[in-house]
Amino acid sequence: MPDILKVTTPVVQNQPVTSKTGVPQIQPLSVHDPSRVIQSELHKDTQQQGSHLSGEAPTMLLNLLKDPAVAVTYLKNIFLLEEIFKLLPANNKTVTPEIEQVFQQLLLQQADVPSELKRQENDSTMFKGPLFDFLRQFSLQHRSNPEVQMSIAMVLKALNNYVSKEEILQAVTNSLKYLRNNLSPSTDLSQRLDSLIESYQIKDAGQQISALKEETFALLKDIEQSLLFSNKLSKVISIMTYNLSRYQDNPSFLDESSYRLRQYLNPPQRREFLQHLESVLEQIKQGNFTKLGLANNPTNIDSQSNVMNALIQLVSMQANQDDLTPADSVKIDEILHSLLSSPCNFTPLLHFIIPVLDQNMRAFAEIWINPECDEKDLPSGVTTGKHFLMVIDIDGLGRFETELLVYNKTIDVTLYCPAEYESGFKDMMQDLPKTLKSFPYQIGNTKLETLKKSRSLMDVFKSLPYKRVGVDVRI
Repeated sequence: MPDILKVTTPVVQNQPVTSKTGVPQIQPLSVHDPSRVIQSELHKDTQQQGSHLSGEAPTMLLNLLKDPAVAVTYLKNIFLLEEIFKLLPANNKTVTPEIEQVFQQLLLQQADVPSELKRQENDSTMFKGPLFDFLRQFSLQHRSNPEVQMSIAMVLKALNNYVSKEEILQAVTNSLKYLRNNLSPSTDLSQRLDSLIESYQIKDAGQQISALKEETFALLKDIEQSLLFSNKLSKVISIMTYNLSRYQDNPSFLDESSYRLRQYLNPPQRREFLQHLESVLEQIKQGNFTKLGLANNPTNIDSQSNVMNALIQLVSMQANQDDLTPADSVKIDEILHSLLSSPCNFTPLLHFIIPVLDQNMRAFAEIWINPECDEKDLPSGVTTGKHFLMVIDIDGLGRFETELLVYNKTIDVTLYCPAEYESGFKDMMQDLPKTLKSFPYQIGNTKLETLKKSRSLMDVFKSLPYKRVGVDVRI
């Protein structure tokens, strides 16, 4: 017993006790210095992106922004797969003629680049045509009137809802089918999901949307209580809930929003607005549209992006195969995740993808454009202009970055290239001013720099962080 007491009795030594350092005093936030707000918001946004997308470290967003060529890397991987497939025995059926054709469609000839750029620009927004040009002009004329701006926004929301109803129902149906496949071990949930899927697929499903919503939400609650429920299913349910919230079942929503806007229009403007609106609604009724305000002839493939269509076909062909192995399914998920998490999906920049085949040499390019940059990106004394970044990856040569600043009919050019090609491009940069002699633009400052490392979009577009967090807003 005395031995036990010796072991359990704590030994007290005269050790110096260090006092805790005080909490550093927090400096007050200065409205004139928003840098701390930007850093805080970016850190918070990064944490949210990381937790929602993959649960990795909270640097997910910044890591994506550090590589503005996500799609280019994806395209190069696609063609690497094609080369591997061609090395397989001739009797291997991995590459079908359809997939081989899609591979060929992905690469453009040099002469096709301008038309492909126009097609991708055409797809950059759904608000195209005379009606939306009219609304943009009217919005600029009354930019200081919040009531007018709200009225225009309500019209756009109503039109978007009017067009997207069928797409929303189809998206909900696809989500239900995904839940059905993952919950097949549960007989009760599977039967209820089959019944609900059938209800969404009937012709007049939109007329019963209130009852369908109620039944759907009740079923989703039961799914969340199931033992088969997982984090992946939770994300699918969140997307379904969001899509159902987008569905506006008020039949007079468009009439009410357009009537509200007409109160701010004079008689000639009202007639013009109603004329454009009736034209758009007629296109929608006939089904001849791909986006608001633009008629679409299904046989006119010239209005569609060849690159985007080829990417969609390639992913769809692989995803719809019944004999996919678990490893193949994971690869498809990774491809889709790569496309959905591309920086173009959460930056206010125009984005173009241009893969080119010229004289048996492949070049993969991404173009990022800020059409409304400010003094943060432009030279001193210039307040408005356009900012371009072209990231080009050429087989056998490496990676190049070209940055353009366009202001007052002047173009500043900066070329970043591998060190071994600097001497070759030096003469070309000096001759650039001569190339625009017959054009209204002129070459301003030119620079040739060594591309030591890839720059992030935030390194290039200085105003991007301010636009993302809403700090740079004048009231």
